[in-house]
Parts: sequence; structure tokens; C-alpha cells
Amino acid sequence: MITVRQAHLHDAEAILRVRRELIEEEMFLISTVEEFHVTKEEQEKSLEQTKKQGGVTLVAETDGEVIGFLSFKRSPMKRLSHAGFFGMGLTKSIRNQGAGKMLIHEMQQWGSKQEGLEKICLGVLSSNERAVHVYQKMGFVEEGRERNFLKFADGSYADNMLMAFFL
Repeated sequence: MITVRQAHLHDAEAILRVRRELIEEEMFLISTVEEFHVTKEEQEKSLEQTKKQGGVTLVAETDGEVIGFLSFKRSPMKRLSHAGFFGMGLTKSIRNQGAGKMLIHEMQQWGSKQEGLEKICLGVLSSNERAVHVYQKMGFVEEGRERNFLKFADGSYADNMLMAFFL
């Protein structure tokens, strides 16, 4: 059974493990393996900073093991504070089992209770068709694209699709 909860500092290492797995797949994140140098301490600091700035980090777990995360960051700037951005990731073994939808739903529920929050934004690579489909099912709409945003080792490109959900 998959459960979703707010992350704690002790989840930092598990979140890093999921992030590393995604980077090693070389399909969904901007960083390459050689460029990813985030430490447990830096991940803990990021968790604290996100919360301090009015955001939230969620984890999905099964049998006590973190198998996914979602981090929503709200802008500290007054004119941008009505919106925020999120990123998420799931281990390969849990994909297509509803964990992503659960994380997004929980964030949307949390967001609807936040004073002044009106818009949840994200960027997703156009090559990640499965994720784009999930976001659309969860009510996100495409607002624009950054063409040829990412160049893969084989010379192919992916657009960065800018999507949003209005609370």
C-alpha cells in the first residue's frame, strides 16, 4: 500500500536516493550523473528552506520505504507569492501504480489551504509523455514551451513544457 506524508529531515537520504536513480536514467532530469553532487546535509537544508518559505515536501512510501517525493517551493517575492513551482520523482519500480497522482493530489489539497496561493506551476520535459499525461489528468494546462531546452547525449532534444494548475 502506498501512503503519502510530509517529509521530515530524516527522509533526506531517501529523497537523494530517488533523485540519483532518476538522474541515472538520463531521461527526466536536467542534471547528469557527473554534475549531481548534493549531499545529505544539503538536502536537509533544502527541506528546511522549502518549509520556511511556505512550501512543502511530500514523500510517498510503501512498507516504510520512500519511493517518491514532491517538493513545492513558493516564491518569497511579494509579487510572485501567489504562485509556486514543484518537482517530483518516483522510483522506476513504483511508476504506473498511482503514487504520482497521490503526491499531486496531496499537494493540491495542501495548496488549497494556503493563504494567498493561487497557482501551482511546473516544468516537464516533452519527452516524458507519461508525466505530461498524469499532469493533464490532474488538471494542469500547458502555458508555454521552451523549445529544444534539453539536449541529450544522442543529439536529440526535448522541450520544457510549462504547465500550471489554478487553485
